[in-house]
Amino acid sequence: MSLLRIKEGSALLEVPQKVVEHITEKNEVFYNPAMAVNRDLTILLLRVFVKEKDRPIKVAEPLAASAIRSVRILKEVPNVEKVYINDLSLEALKYARKTLELNQIDASKYEIWNEDANVFLLKTKYFDYIDIDPFGSPVDFLDATAKALAHRGIAGITATDTAPLSATYPKTCLRRYFAKPIENEFYHEVGLRILIKKIAEYFFQYDIPIEVLFSYSYLHHFRVFVKRYRGARKVDEILKNKIGFLLYCHKCLYRSALPFTDLRNIDLTCPVCGHKLDWAGPLWIGELWNTDYVEQMAKETKHIEVKDETKKLLTVISEESKLQTVGFYTISSLGRALKLPTLPSKKFLLKTLNAVSTHFTGEGFRTLASHKKVIETITRYLSGKSN
Repeated sequence: MSLLRIKEGSALLEVPQKVVEHITEKNEVFYNPAMAVNRDLTILLLRVFVKEKDRPIKVAEPLAASAIRSVRILKEVPNVEKVYINDLSLEALKYARKTLELNQIDASKYEIWNEDANVFLLKTKYFDYIDIDPFGSPVDFLDATAKALAHRGIAGITATDTAPLSATYPKTCLRRYFAKPIENEFYHEVGLRILIKKIAEYFFQYDIPIEVLFSYSYLHHFRVFVKRYRGARKVDEILKNKIGFLLYCHKCLYRSALPFTDLRNIDLTCPVCGHKLDWAGPLWIGELWNTDYVEQMAKETKHIEVKDETKKLLTVISEESKLQTVGFYTISSLGRALKLPTLPSKKFLLKTLNAVSTHFTGEGFRTLASHKKVIETITRYLSGKSN
């Protein structure tokens, strides 16, 4: 079989020269070029993370496939003690070994394991960084990840089952994530917040509080980086303030985040238009980004080779992280809801509402302005256009 040589970042990779148009669980795919941005952002975040540590870090990749991520970590992240590379597929490990040899990685810097991912994590804990990047849902790996992650360690977790999380298959979302999604203009953000809530559940049951350092939606996956700490009291505080429900009006687009503890006396009447409110959750209503991490990650793009798409994504998130609202608006959804004859420009709305763009969609924007203020701004815009 002929091999195709690929360069990603500073790493080289040789994979079978075949094209897989649709990646499914039945296909053994050891390199997915569409996930290069995912790996770029992992490297950038780890380069920030290692600056916090006073010792080399220990890394685990339980679902390693070709080990391209592990190789990039070893070559592009300073102060890494060792990377533990695991895959249940012997064929995948064959390519992983070739990748390590091709990149001339010192054998003392890695260990190769052939185990079920959960068994591997529980046999080898504790890690400063664990990367969970499965096909589909990461739920099967969350319990072992919570147990195997060291204090103040970070877990990078990917979900490619975006359809259930984003309300295409709400029953699947309810079974898998024990949360109700919603169909609206920011359904991907809702899906991401449901994913974070599920991750939090697994950590919280062991009295482990978490902080979301960085999260995003890109193409067909969600990605979350969480940092773990210690303390049941901190878990209680997070549960009180950062886990809750989204209230949403499909008629006028009103939205509100409600802490979990306030659910008992909820009024499902829209305070703006009187329409019945829909809801989503339980989900994460806290921050999606640590702004300091985002800023430092953006600076790191000057020091390593990453995709242009990675830089573009990070540039938008750098601005977006300054306004950490639950939900955002899109110009087209406002046009439909308010039956607008013409639409204001995004540039006008960004300036008038002190808003920022969102990476979830090019026409979206976040603002701290009240919903009434948003509607009044658009109404005044239309009045001015008609005069």
